[in-house]
Amino acid sequence: MNYITLVRAKLKGADQKAAQKAHDATVEQLSKMTRPMGATSHRAYLNPQSPMDFLAVDSWNNLEGLQKFMSDPKTAEAFGALFEGKPDISIWSESDWTHF
Repeated sequence: MNYITLVRAKLKGADQKAAQKAHDATVEQLSKMTRPMGATSHRAYLNPQSPMDFLAVDSWNNLEGLQKFMSDPKTAEAFGALFEGKPDISIWSESDWTHF
């Protein structure tokens, strides 16, 4: 079964380029840990009306690796460096419903 996480947060600061640089460095660092745990993709989105509003959609191929990553103190530390306050994180499982 496949899973996704939705991570919604406000990026720190007011400089979008600096936020992107921090995000990209963090993803590069964390992906070394997450890929062996079952992470298969990471997509980042910005709100066009408020570009410091951030949404990430991460795909995973197992729930155990996802839960281990989310409970790791390094993850909380990385999120703390990127976001204003605690991000809103939810986990979703793939359904067998019709999709396109």
